[in-house]
Amino acid sequence: MDRINRSWAISLRENELRTQSWLLLVFFCLSSYALVAQVAPTVAVPQAGAATPAIDPELNGMLRQIEQLASSTNLDIGKLRVDKWKADSASKRQAEGNIDSVQRNLTAALPEFITAVRNSPRNVAPEFRLYRNLNALSDVLNSIAESAGAFGPKEQFERLAADINGLDAARTALGKRVESLAEAQALELAQLRKQLLQARAQQSAPGKTVVDDNASATKPKSTPRKKPKPAPQPSQPQQSQPQQSQPQQTPSQQSPLK
Repeated sequence: MDRINRSWAISLRENELRTQSWLLLVFFCLSSYALVAQVAPTVAVPQAGAATPAIDPELNGMLRQIEQLASSTNLDIGKLRVDKWKADSASKRQAEGNIDSVQRNLTAALPEFITAVRNSPRNVAPEFRLYRNLNALSDVLNSIAESAGAFGPKEQFERLAADINGLDAARTALGKRVESLAEAQALELAQLRKQLLQARAQQSAPGKTVVDDNASATKPKSTPRKKPKPAPQPSQPQQSQPQQSQPQQTPSQQSPLK
């Protein structure tokens, strides 16, 4: 029994360490999202009725496995006869409270997390919520299995331990996927943030006028325009000369009939 308790304690400690590391990674991704939102406040909103992205077979198989394990775990927990355990009343009440909490999670909360992952298969946030929920389930299930192994029949402990091992394997696989997806999105966000900062710097920089020195050297010289000649003025009419007075006739030249 001491060996079983030590194995459960080691498993819980490993779960805590993995959870802390992934929490830091997801927090970095969320911080990057916030920074990008500050740099580019205008975000394209997807249109209503857009098609849901196709889920990859690996993730779909993982989710189906979690659903099957949750169903079998719920059935095995329901078969526990806590009232028959050789334990004090306080330990029995605590075990019954844990069993009720796990059954509510397996039948209500867990299906909602799985549905959210199916609706957004490329989003790290729903997958991380599912992983965090599986961590919480693992902690409570380990406590129930520890009490069942200490106070209940051996077969009940073995069935529950098999369910917990299956959920732990699915949780570990999901955690690796969350980690790789978070790293890929962090790299993508870093590149996007760099591009946005560069675009913002270009928009805020003052405009510059570029002068091409070679253009003036190769530009042909313009020939000076000739001034038009003034139009000739009309000639003035010549003044008529005064008629010359005829010379007076002499008396000898006058007619004799006078």
